Amino acid sequence: MTNVKSNNNFFVTKDLSESGALLIKNQKLIRIERVGKTCWFYFENPDKCSKISNDFFFGNLTVNARDYYQTITKLKNRIFAGI
Repeated sequence: MTNVKSNNNFFVTKDLSESGALLIKNQKLIRIERVGKTCWFYFENPDKCSKISNDFFFGNLTVNARDYYQTITKLKNRIFAGI
């Protein structure tokens, strides 16, 4: 996946939708790093995040739609607030 950076200590992605799915599945967001116009999301527990990411990518992840929408909105607010 080209949206994922290689890092042994964290699961790192620039995909907002994937990050929302990880948060919904209770994965801890460590930080958001801006590189130019790209935001990279760093999560703890790379092995668990990788499994959730695969389930998300292949359509096997079940989440509450309203909670997912609210999580994406919160992520966008953090990005545009510069946090």
